[in-house]
Amino acid sequence: MVVVLRESPLNSIRNTEGLRHCVGLTLDDNHVTALLVDAAVWLAHPMSPALVEAGDVKKPLDMLALLKMRVIVEKESLELWGLQQGVVVKGVEIMTRDAVSELLAAADIAYAF
Repeated sequence: MVVVLRESPLNSIRNTEGLRHCVGLTLDDNHVTALLVDAAVWLAHPMSPALVEAGDVKKPLDMLALLKMRVIVEKESLELWGLQQGVVVKGVEIMTRDAVSELLAAADIAYAF
């Protein structure tokens, strides 16, 4: 199962809730991959949730890592937003757009949150 997050986390808790949703989906023995594209790549960048009113993204990211679930950020989206690939939070994988397309095509379920 792939959950695609694509909106900006800045000044919104939508993507934080999306990550929490991913954690919740694991309760039914689902293998969940959170895919960050477009403006959602900011979730993969270290930030202060209090300053941007985005909610605490660290907790669900840490929980997904603990559960051995994948969090993937699209390389081209990082570049689009001017974020450096070496500055993503620990445990987040960087994947090219072509590889993301293959991941989505192979997924049994894929949806955007």
